[in-house]
Amino acid sequence: MSDLKETNGPGRKKTVRKGMFSKDLRLLMYGFGDVPTPASDSIAVMDDLVIDYITEMCQKASGVADTRGKVRVEDFQFVLRNDAKKLARVEELLYMSEDIRRAKQSFDPKEMEAAEET
Repeated sequence: MSDLKETNGPGRKKTVRKGMFSKDLRLLMYGFGDVPTPASDSIAVMDDLVIDYITEMCQKASGVADTRGKVRVEDFQFVLRNDAKKLARVEELLYMSEDIRRAKQSFDPKEMEAAEET
């Protein structure tokens, strides 16, 4: 079901992956009250919406980062500055990611082996 469509545009080759999120969307739709196996047309529409949204967000962030030439997380935060709910979720995920990174750094495998032996 993963239909790959390539088009040439200015600069880079664009690749659109149809059906890329279909499995996740099916589960999300069910989780939000749809039937256990939603219609494939509904999933296709949702998949198109998600791909369009992600593409649009990336293009906006790229536009913000145009002078630097490199897109950073702050560019996405800037794009989402007017949507408090989405911005809060991004900041929460960034905090959790940093928290996990710190926990991994403080993890000492030798200590774990010693604790298991006793």
